[in-house]
Amino acid sequence: MNILEHIQTRYLLFDGAMGTMLQTVGLQAGKLPELLCISDPELVTGIHRQYVAAGSHIVTTNTFGANRYKLHDSVYTVDEVISAAVACTKASGAMYTALDMGPVGQLLEPMGSLAFEDAYDMYKEQVIAGVKASADVILIETVSDLYEARAAILAAK
Repeated sequence: MNILEHIQTRYLLFDGAMGTMLQTVGLQAGKLPELLCISDPELVTGIHRQYVAAGSHIVTTNTFGANRYKLHDSVYTVDEVISAAVACTKASGAMYTALDMGPVGQLLEPMGSLAFEDAYDMYKEQVIAGVKASADVILIETVSDLYEARAAILAAK
């Protein structure tokens, strides 16, 4: 059953926070949690499995900050990180995988220096990688700027 058919017949439960779970197991301050999908996929998959065991139908990828701006010092591309994150989620036995997209990490114009088109392009890159990796749904979260939320929504469409 695909996710649209599923929500017409019953409820779906999402998982909980990834960041706090990673901090519990020793994620160091300043480290990019998204890179653990590549460097320690069993750790990430294990956290996802805990949520599946607790009854979650939809498990969120560890990609909250997996965008070009936040990964600029990394040797990995957005596509590589998102692909690894989706693989971790799918390995958990989750019924559905949600591509998680958080704020890009810069303020948009006119309050900041990031152009709307650049934010849109960053989100679009994430969406393309998530679709390519077979994510079932997109979760846009913790975006407080409505203009940035618009960029994310348009990219998802």
